[in-house]
Amino acid sequence: MLNIRFKKSQYIIGNQVEFINYLKKNYPLFHMSNVFFRDLHYGVMGFLKMKKAKIGYTEAEQVTREVAVEFEKKNILRKMDYQTWLLNYPEFTANKAQ
Repeated sequence: MLNIRFKKSQYIIGNQVEFINYLKKNYPLFHMSNVFFRDLHYGVMGFLKMKKAKIGYTEAEQVTREVAVEFEKKNILRKMDYQTWLLNYPEFTANKAQ
């Protein structure tokens, strides 16, 4: 269980690879694909629930915004509009059919 004194957004940011892989397992994520706020939001809620951290819908929206800002700074997400980003994560490049 997460320490409730520890900021949830910082936990996700500190475990970004695990979080992004969690998202990939649950949503169709590929390098250079769109990522929508609501998918990221539900991903935050699911990931934290998996970690046994309690989080409400509204709090999860705030955590999602904080995570998105940090991922933008790291160039993992490129903002397209207020609720859409482009995923810049070459590890998720789709394999071409041969």
